[in-house]
Amino acid sequence: MLNINGLLIFNKPSGITSNNVLKKIKNIFKFNKIGYIGTLDPIATGILLISFGKTNKLFNKIIKKKKTYIVTFELGKNTNTHDAYGYITKKKNTKHLNKKKIFNIINKFKGKILQKIPYYSSCKYKGIPLYKYALKGIKIKKKKNIYIYKIIIKNIKNNIIKLIIKCSKGTYIRSIIYDIGKKLDCGAYILCLKRIKIGKFKIKNSYKFNDILNNKIKNINNFIIPHKKILKDI
Repeated sequence: MLNINGLLIFNKPSGITSNNVLKKIKNIFKFNKIGYIGTLDPIATGILLISFGKTNKLFNKIIKKKKTYIVTFELGKNTNTHDAYGYITKKKNTKHLNKKKIFNIINKFKGKILQKIPYYSSCKYKGIPLYKYALKGIKIKKKKNIYIYKIIIKNIKNNIIKLIIKCSKGTYIRSIIYDIGKKLDCGAYILCLKRIKIGKFKIKNSYKFNDILNNKIKNINNFIIPHKKILKDI
């Protein structure tokens, strides 16, 4: 049993849950204690922080750090999950929109927001994730205060928009996109989502499954940020 204390900046692929990432890493090595910080939806890619040993105790400090995402979404449609993994529930014409109106609406989503938590989410109600209620047709309504520090509009082409969003912990980007579509009176859903930064931890310093599997020595310490350095970075 390896005694490891530190943090792995993992680059999560799309189509897998955060829990399954953890299981796969456990299958590669034998660890003392292991967990992850900051759940990503199956559709999402990017930074998933994997913590080892006593670094697990830093969860509450690390989870509070600001997070940055790149999100691409489409106007004119809604899905039941607010992303491309769901089925289309509504379509609406977007001919009434122009770039000026889109810019104005998106820029209103800066600052403090009372956000509705998606029905299909891992947020829990009475100890059970909301998505398990939703799969049974039960819609649990929950809201929380979040903060959007920055929204940068990178591209608008036809009905496809790309944004960079810097936000507080607990922000559901799916809900932001849904609400933008609602304000524009046309609907919107996420096509792809990537988390590129958590606090000082950046995507450029992350590792994928193949990086770990292709390491001939299979020494996890090659990928881990030591616990002492983590204490300085947070």
